[in-house]
Amino acid sequence: MSVLFRIAVPADDATDPHAVITARQLAGFRRFLRAEGERIGVDLMEPDEYLGDSFEVRVCPLALAAVTGQFDHDPAIITVVEEAQFRGRRIAIHHSAGDAEIRMRVALTSDCGLELDLAYGNAYALLEALDIEAESVGDIALATLRERLADPATPARAAERRVEHYLPRLERLVASASVSDEARLVWA
Repeated sequence: MSVLFRIAVPADDATDPHAVITARQLAGFRRFLRAEGERIGVDLMEPDEYLGDSFEVRVCPLALAAVTGQFDHDPAIITVVEEAQFRGRRIAIHHSAGDAEIRMRVALTSDCGLELDLAYGNAYALLEALDIEAESVGDIALATLRERLADPATPARAAERRVEHYLPRLERLVASASVSDEARLVWA
């Protein structure tokens, strides 16, 4: 089991736009992503052997028109991709076995994949190093987190718990966040 640390903004709590796509459209989209990824030298999706009923793909390095053109510029697809690109997020694709629909929506993870996915022990140790109560679910305002990362005692506590190597990754994640006062680090 693991704990995922990510940046959350108020828009995450709103109902995200979604679109329903066909299996044929999904297959064409995956071919497009592989070809574009090779062309620009960026992995846009997970390798095929890891793809399951739910996966995420990167769309920020691509032109909106190029991505939505794979779906005949469907307005619902345009809305999802535009929102993902605006927020610097991936898109999530989920195949629901219950109703056999394939849905596309804005993912909660960043396009660059800066989130930290840590085993419980490491996650709790990192939280303790940041002087945060170690719980499997929580959040903290980014301004408060920045203060704790700047505290000279934090690296010492992290080294004591052997999680000091996560601090630079956490700092990159925090630096990737918008300057919004409402952004926060969440973990679950």
